[in-house]
Amino acid sequence: MKDTPKYLAIAEKLKHEIETGEYQPNDQLPKEFDLARSYNVSRITVRNAMKELESQGLIYRIQGAGTYVKERNLMHATVDSNQLELINLKKYKLKLLDFEVGQVIPKITEALNVQPYDIVYTIKRAAMATNKQLVAFQKICIPAKVIQGLNMEMMESSIYPLIQQKLNVKPAKATREISLVHADQDLIAKGEVKGQVEEKEPLLKWLQKSYLSGGRAFEWNENYYRITKFPIKEAIVL
Repeated sequence: MKDTPKYLAIAEKLKHEIETGEYQPNDQLPKEFDLARSYNVSRITVRNAMKELESQGLIYRIQGAGTYVKERNLMHATVDSNQLELINLKKYKLKLLDFEVGQVIPKITEALNVQPYDIVYTIKRAAMATNKQLVAFQKICIPAKVIQGLNMEMMESSIYPLIQQKLNVKPAKATREISLVHADQDLIAKGEVKGQVEEKEPLLKWLQKSYLSGGRAFEWNENYYRITKFPIKEAIVL
């Protein structure tokens, strides 16, 4: 009988460590170089092990920032309204920067499955620390024909309990894509963001698409964390 390939043996060991809690959701795994040295294998072998774990939905990668244990019940699963919130509202305060009602760019209309002429709410908000320092900012797009009755007064608290309780619609699941980006003029052109975020500053971007129980997309949320102000892990577990 053939021996188990080394990359599968490493993947199985890491899987066991994840499933038994040695690595918690959103913990960063050791770097490829360190794993290769620990297991006395090549980095290619470690990379293949990571691909295996990724294909099983156990880990995710942030380009330039490392590999992390996936919190599977959040990345694509049934959720309640509190799980959709990307800002820790116990620690940070939301500040409304802009609230517009109109059309949006094609990639968002396609993601939300609306027509180019459909009306969409576009909400831009900042998350402020107690010292009034900007720690994150976000752009949220919600189609008006799916979620009706939003107004500016709702925008300095979590949107999700409001739409569930007041508008009687139930969020059901969300998908998230995570990447490391750098601020450009388009991102920092408005309000509090322009005054505090520097061009080319590294940002952790969470792109969240949220769906109702019937499968209808109701939210496109681009959330940017300023990772120079607090550890990446804190942004991940908000």
